[in-house]
Amino acid sequence: MSALFQYVIIKAVNMLIIYVLTFFIQIFTAIYTNAIFVYSTKVISENEQQRFNAWRSMAQSSGFILGPMITGLFFFIGTAHLAIVMNSTALIIAALLLGKCPHISETGIQQRVTFATIQADWRIVYLYAHKHLSISFIFILNGLFIVCLTAIDSLEAAFVTRTLQMSESTYGLLVSIAGSGFIAGSICNMKWLVKPLNAIFYGVLCCSVGYLCYGLAQNWWMAALGFFILSFANSFVSVGFMTYIQQALPAAMLGRFTAIFSLLEAFTTITILLLLSIATQIISLRMLVLLGICLLWGLAFLYGVYYIKHRSAVY
Repeated sequence: MSALFQYVIIKAVNMLIIYVLTFFIQIFTAIYTNAIFVYSTKVISENEQQRFNAWRSMAQSSGFILGPMITGLFFFIGTAHLAIVMNSTALIIAALLLGKCPHISETGIQQRVTFATIQADWRIVYLYAHKHLSISFIFILNGLFIVCLTAIDSLEAAFVTRTLQMSESTYGLLVSIAGSGFIAGSICNMKWLVKPLNAIFYGVLCCSVGYLCYGLAQNWWMAALGFFILSFANSFVSVGFMTYIQQALPAAMLGRFTAIFSLLEAFTTITILLLLSIATQIISLRMLVLLGICLLWGLAFLYGVYYIKHRSAVY
């Protein structure tokens, strides 16, 4: 559906229609992301989940670098329409390939999605989360971690170009360095399988160090070092968290948990970004970035407390 909507966007001439189509594309993307995560958990054996997550992380981060490069090539030889058409075609090919994946026989009765069903799912997740507070705590910390990163990243372009007085092309180079750091971290995850809880804690700690280097940077080299460290460490957090929840949650609860916590995370992110847009009119960009980094270090401390208490857990 996302590919079809992208084909329609090419013909759209009204901005409102483009916004509506983009909205629905994001809806289907969210559905796909949650569904493919649960599916991969069921078809990949537990011993191979962490390595698979590392491979997927590397593929996504590689796309983060190669995607804009390929798009720029299409811009050079054609138009923006050509780039969108090729992206939609790639999505259709991916969907066809997914159709060749093995089917999973589901046990139980298939239910229609109604308000009562959604309400029941929320209650099931609430009761399970209340019973397993340690797992819920990790979900909450990870959600806050992502919100914090999103908030800092939303100021990234303005901070680099205004505060550090760098050009847009230089900022693009920094983004590429961040992508290469993520790829390097994913490769290390594949090479050395770190215990998920260790990967999360040390990843958050090193990510905080990277953001501190970036926030205090006075030149390009310091900013580049910070970008590489934070993206390298972030790959460990991402892979570690995915593997942790795959092993800690039963498959029947995994989809519900990730969907509901992702929804709460999205609302929190929107609220924080709105507050940041107001704060930029009052506080300097560096102060806002450093404030976000202080919050990140606070989360690293909470992760540390959790890690000390639960590092002997099997997952």
